[in-house]
Amino acid sequence: MKKFKINTDFKIQLSIIVLSLFILIGILSYQFSNSNFHIISTIIGFLIIAVAIFSFTGLYNSIKNIRKPITIKKMYHIIVTALAACLILYIIVENIINAIKKFI
Repeated sequence: MKKFKINTDFKIQLSIIVLSLFILIGILSYQFSNSNFHIISTIIGFLIIAVAIFSFTGLYNSIKNIRKPITIKKMYHIIVTALAACLILYIIVENIINAIKKFI
C-alpha cells in the first residue's frame, strides 16, 4: 500500500472534497419538495459553508506555495479551488444584491 505525503496529497484531497460536496449539494437540491424544504435547505446551507471553508483554505495554501515548481496536480488544485471560491463569492454577492433590492 502506498503511503501518502500529507503536505502534497492534502491539497488534492481538498479539491476532491469540494467537488464531491458540490455534487451532493446538486443531488439534494434536486430533492426539494414542500414537505422537506426546511430540512434540505438547512443541510445544503451547512454543506455550502463547508465548501467555502475548504475552498478558501485550499486557495490560500495554493497561493502560499505558488513559488515552488508547478505540477499538473497543483494546477488542478488551483483551478478547482479558485472556481469554487469564485462561485461561493458570486452566490454571496448575488444574495446581498437581491436583499438590497427587496428592501429598497
